[in-house]
Amino acid sequence: MLTILIPTVLVTTTISGILGMGGGVTLVAVMAAMLEPAIVVPIHGVVQMVGNSTRSLVLLRKVRWSILLLYAPTMLAGAFIGLRFYSGAGMPWFRPLIGAFVLAFLIWDRCKPRRLQLPRWVFLPAGLAGGIIMMLVGASGPYLAAFFLRDDLDREEIVATKAAIQTIGHLIKIPAFISIGFAYGEHLGLILPLIAAAVLGTLIGTRILRRMRESWFQVAFRIFLAVLALRLIADIWL
Repeated sequence: MLTILIPTVLVTTTISGILGMGGGVTLVAVMAAMLEPAIVVPIHGVVQMVGNSTRSLVLLRKVRWSILLLYAPTMLAGAFIGLRFYSGAGMPWFRPLIGAFVLAFLIWDRCKPRRLQLPRWVFLPAGLAGGIIMMLVGASGPYLAAFFLRDDLDREEIVATKAAIQTIGHLIKIPAFISIGFAYGEHLGLILPLIAAAVLGTLIGTRILRRMRESWFQVAFRIFLAVLALRLIADIWL
């Protein structure tokens, strides 16, 4: 199992290091195919917390704290709401719903009048839904990425701020799942190798990000987000 999961973590955290998203959704899909449903989201959260915290530390000067301070408090409230509905397998309709939401945001971003963009205060209510999604689905990256379709942030600010937000989100999961009886210590043989792979993949990804052209990043960000949205919607038939 580790011979598959370790390279998967390495590749997915590299992708997230470059684009600030995508890795978490891919990783949770692979883990769901290989692990018992009840342990997928808790273990995925630890791995993602390490990857995101590494990324936010490397890019710390690029974190936009005003956005984080809007999103994080309501995300905390949403996480505890989501915990009440957590069943170990999540809600099957959640992932397609997120995909439809992200696609709608991409269409809006494409068709909106020039210079029109959402005010930053939308991150405040967005955090509540983000916290619920984080607990039930495990990966809220595509949902959060939709709110970063903005012209006032550069590529490193987008990746750094998303990573800082998601670090807090995944950190919240640890005491939350402990409170309902999940024993992380019983899974250290799986968790520790995956953490090491997450750190390495993140360092590789952020190195590539710093060398990438801004125009390339903006195009890749939108294309990759559209692919992720379609993949989430496809869960209806999978």
